[in-house]
Amino acid sequence: MTGSLPHKRYPCNECPWRRDTPPGKFPAERYEALRSTAGEAGHERPLGSPIFACHKTDEGKEQACAGWLATVGIEHIGMRLAVVTNRLPGSVFQPGDDWPELFDTYDEMAETQGV
Repeated sequence: MTGSLPHKRYPCNECPWRRDTPPGKFPAERYEALRSTAGEAGHERPLGSPIFACHKTDEGKEQACAGWLATVGIEHIGMRLAVVTNRLPGSVFQPGDDWPELFDTYDEMAETQGV
């Protein structure tokens, strides 16, 4: 594999992974549709699973959401492979020191934001 995997480096001001983002930006159905992007330890998303793209990127030029990567990205085999093949830095799996507080799990984020 060559080339980097496009990704955001910081959660945008409306990122649903941020605890300080007001709920209701997207309908609950949208979060159900995106559930297939998030795995959990022991139940990782397999290769070929979709990614949770930043809603501020253009269709066809999607970039992986920074909040998603830092929270559940490690539970996506495709993202792990991207790190191993140097398409992503391993640091994407941890929020930066100056980041806002993020939700801990996909379920917590979706239940809070998908009101």
